[in-house]
Amino acid sequence: MSRQELAAVPLERPTGCGLPIGDLRGFGRVNADASVARLALDRDTGLLATSGIGQPLVSLLMGDDVPWVNAYVPGTNVLESTARTATGEVRVVDFMALAEGRPGQAEAIPAGRFVRIVTCTEGEVAFEMVCGGGFRAGEGIAAEAAPTSIVARAGWYLACSRPVRVDQGTAAASVRLAAGESVALVISETAAQGGAALVASALHALGDTIHYWTWWSDRCRYKGDDFDAVLREALSLKLACSAAGLQVEDPGATGFACAPRGEMSRVAARFLDLGYRHECAELLAFVHEHTPPASQGRWACEEAFVETLERYLARYGDAGLTKTLRDVAHVPPPHSRTA
Repeated sequence: MSRQELAAVPLERPTGCGLPIGDLRGFGRVNADASVARLALDRDTGLLATSGIGQPLVSLLMGDDVPWVNAYVPGTNVLESTARTATGEVRVVDFMALAEGRPGQAEAIPAGRFVRIVTCTEGEVAFEMVCGGGFRAGEGIAAEAAPTSIVARAGWYLACSRPVRVDQGTAAASVRLAAGESVALVISETAAQGGAALVASALHALGDTIHYWTWWSDRCRYKGDDFDAVLREALSLKLACSAAGLQVEDPGATGFACAPRGEMSRVAARFLDLGYRHECAELLAFVHEHTPPASQGRWACEEAFVETLERYLARYGDAGLTKTLRDVAHVPPPHSRTA
């Protein structure tokens, strides 16, 4: 989520820079033509670099003027892109995998993987699946001449269910699929095993990821006629959250930055309105823990923080709050304090 998008909440966000996907630690954007514009397996370590300026990290080359339709699987951050050619139809599913957590756990576990599954749904399709991540020929994990697993110069890994070739830093697989056939590609922090079995493991990860997001979406308590739009807003805000608070896309060393505390309080209030108690409490705790001591003067978003905390207490009591938040909850609000 960018600063401009954050400022637009709860208004509709622009999609010109690609649709977001993520796993609560990593983040990416997928363009309308199913190319992956940017990807970070971990926002703390930054974006994965491509082998050329302005080059997408992952592309699906099917010829000119192929029309694409993009849509999320309802209630999830799993993105489907569909295209029809003269010979058939193809569906591309992109997501960042979330492993199942313990029963009742508020969060799933990021798997540190971007997964793409391409399926021919009708007829027959042929395409090139290209990853411009900066590879060297002969540096594959596998020893065969056309490996299914290779490592990028920056240390991350690429696995494919079909053999890939490396040329001038770019890895590519030439694929032809008949109806019902699929190919999978995985970009991960750790070595991944390519080959035919990758499709099955990718589908398993897809099931786990959809399960988490639909469970999370089912907790939304909004009942308005524009429920679908509001839920999509909530899912996008959730992607921006991590253990480091609310993260926004920003030029810099990693491509991401911590959102201003006032914005975090405002997003915490939005989560509270939608019934997401855990997310609200986490953001309030982060804001409080990163606030200068009162002796250094009041900070700009104090009113928003206090108002949201008071509304949380009125609705849930102090359940779910950290000890520091429970302590501050009993401090009179700023407008009632004496100098």
